[in-house]
Amino acid sequence: MEEIACIFCKKKSDQIVIKENGYLGRKCSKCEIIYISPRPSFNEIIDLYGHDQAHITAESHIAEEFLKRLYSKHNLKIVNMYSKKGSILEIGAGAGYFLDEARKLGFKPYGVECNPIQAKFIRDELRIPCEESPLSASLFEGKKFDVVYHCEVISHFFDPISEFWKINQKMKEGGILVFETGNLGEMDKTYYKYFTKFQYPDHLFFFSSNNLLHLLAKTGFEFIRLYRYSILPELIARKALSGIKNSINSLMPKFNKLDKTSSDRSNIKNINRANYRLPGNKSIAIQILKNGYLYLHYILRYKIGRIAPKTNRPQTVLVVARKKDR
Repeated sequence: MEEIACIFCKKKSDQIVIKENGYLGRKCSKCEIIYISPRPSFNEIIDLYGHDQAHITAESHIAEEFLKRLYSKHNLKIVNMYSKKGSILEIGAGAGYFLDEARKLGFKPYGVECNPIQAKFIRDELRIPCEESPLSASLFEGKKFDVVYHCEVISHFFDPISEFWKINQKMKEGGILVFETGNLGEMDKTYYKYFTKFQYPDHLFFFSSNNLLHLLAKTGFEFIRLYRYSILPELIARKALSGIKNSINSLMPKFNKLDKTSSDRSNIKNINRANYRLPGNKSIAIQILKNGYLYLHYILRYKIGRIAPKTNRPQTVLVVARKKDR
């Protein structure tokens, strides 16, 4: 465990705004960023994903295909406004459904995913190149990309400034960067109660919009546009509908469980989408009910959330930037 300061102004904060799982989230009074301090080491964080010990497991990522594809199609419409062809790299690719949808639009997809189960799924099931190492200039034999994308990943970066420089180095001149994240740093603390958990220590940082603009400026990017979506309607509905969700889950057959005791889960074989779907026609009605529930969340986030009030409220923001020419 190590003590750190604000990554922007380098000052330490005594303002503790989050306490979870024995970790403290400190908010910089000047910069608004929220960061864990003390925090785990880099190797401990990598180990979370390497051994599938993060809050969201590989099983969940693979099983949530319907919702992941809905979100991916929405975000790809925005990507397509700024780049319509070429190579696209997703950092923290999850189960790879965004990349699969990008391929349908004519992009050539590549993924970086530290969880070995998910990386294997992307390579074997979706047939998309995927590296399991942290981002570096040498990945994919030094290849550079027209578009780099990541979703809900920036909060996991051990050193966001360093990672954004690495992203910059992996992009072609004039390449487009698109990423999605939350705005917890600028959110009024009265809305914290709507979050059931903050997923510490998976999440190391929570940003404000100004933090994101500052980060882009420091790492060689030209800001283009920021899209805002209020997630308060989704959070309220999720809490209200939690009973329905639990009822659906109780009707769902258990997914084929992966070996939780293996110290090297990357050796697991025969991982495919069939393992994570409901068997037989008898379960069609349950699957339709579940998909309807998930589709509601999509509507609440990106349709209702687009027009709902946003000031000081919880949001998901989609940021578009361009690599500056040298």
